[in-house]
Amino acid sequence: MIAPKQVVVATDFSPASSAAVSFARRVAQILKAKVTLLHIFQYVPKHRYKVPVEWMVEIIRRDVRSRMKEAKSLLVQAGIDTEFMVLEDGIPAQQIISFTRGCDSPLLLMGTHAFGGMERFLLGSTAEEVLREAECPVITVGPHVECGRESHARVQNVLFATDFSEHSLAAIPFMLVLQQACGAHVRVLHVSGDYVPGETESKQFGPIRKALQSIESAEYVTLQGANVSQAVVNEAERYPADLVVLGVRRAPEAATHLAPKIAFQIIVAAPCPVLTVSS
Repeated sequence: MIAPKQVVVATDFSPASSAAVSFARRVAQILKAKVTLLHIFQYVPKHRYKVPVEWMVEIIRRDVRSRMKEAKSLLVQAGIDTEFMVLEDGIPAQQIISFTRGCDSPLLLMGTHAFGGMERFLLGSTAEEVLREAECPVITVGPHVECGRESHARVQNVLFATDFSEHSLAAIPFMLVLQQACGAHVRVLHVSGDYVPGETESKQFGPIRKALQSIESAEYVTLQGANVSQAVVNEAERYPADLVVLGVRRAPEAATHLAPKIAFQIIVAAPCPVLTVSS
């Protein structure tokens, strides 16, 4: 797998998005890639109002461009080739996915608010829909990742959580590209509901050991527990991980309106960004 040439950062200027921009700076430096800041502007008037609203929309539009220029300036100061795009109207998830499909070897970064309850049922999760439909690797920054936190300015420890499925293993090629670029230590984690004998554990990790044979210091850990997402998050905190890596299965849009799956549960609780590769 070739290294990404373009890092696309989808932002809505929320705290999670700000943390995503901060992490994108380090990723772009590691991969020597350019950055495109992307915002979906949703305030385009569609109805006939009794009072003209265009002037209010224009104020919001100017504020958006000002924020984009500010974010671009921070990245340019770090020596990163940066541009920004503001797309008018449309459903954010669909616009983001469509934009990345037109990019050359992209990596997408975004933040998530991780809302729940009735709001989630009616609107779905933009971040979850994107990471499950995107054809490129996606790094999602959840609400518990602190913006500008120094420990996340580096990528030294990578935690690869796997259930040994083909969907999970699909994340390995990109993880290798990232590891080779930054020299990070890798810990491979499997969470099992039952006790796993040593011989069985060694056999299960066999294909992954072969795929990661270029990483001499890689560790392999099996934890026992019924709550997979909580076990992964706990291990990310203990490690401590700068990035969690997951392979995920593509799912229909309706899935984003239902209860969060394991991957998204990890994203919303993780103390660090989470890289997902869908298959």
